[in-house]
Amino acid sequence: TFLKLLLSELTPTTGEVRKNHRLKIGRYDQHSGEHLTAEESPSEYLMRLFNLPYEKARKSLGTFGLASHAHTIKNKDLSGGQKARVALAELCLSSPDVLILDEPTNNLDIESIDALAEAISEYRGGVIIVSHDERLIRDTGCGLWVIEDQTINEIDGDFDDYRKELLDELGEVINSPSIS
Repeated sequence: TFLKLLLSELTPTTGEVRKNHRLKIGRYDQHSGEHLTAEESPSEYLMRLFNLPYEKARKSLGTFGLASHAHTIKNKDLSGGQKARVALAELCLSSPDVLILDEPTNNLDIESIDALAEAISEYRGGVIIVSHDERLIRDTGCGLWVIEDQTINEIDGDFDDYRKELLDELGEVINSPSIS
């Protein structure tokens, strides 16, 4: 719901969402590769979309771990993971002010997750990541925020502190004598 409010896919029932009208938000989720033009190759797709020279399109694809032989295969013949890499390259080339990444590691192998974490760490804009991938969370060094019971709270400390807090809470529930 929070992401949909940010992306103007939902309107709030109470309160308001305020954004700068010039703010450019880029979104990536597990379905992001489904919009690729079927008959184009990844290189052709990026060249057309961003008016790029061939070498720049290929470099961008390589940055996200798309093997060079896949740069010239038709998009319709790519695996889900390969399509995800093309979609990530497209997202970065669109130069958004804020990236919203919703479970971005689905369909990605470890090498691609590493490349994604590095790209996020080097990104100069804002990044919102919704993820259950502990490795990505650790590797990006992002601040942690938890959305729960209609509130958003910043977590003091790092991922290990948050995990310990959760386990302590679960321990209290599990060890509670009122539970039968």
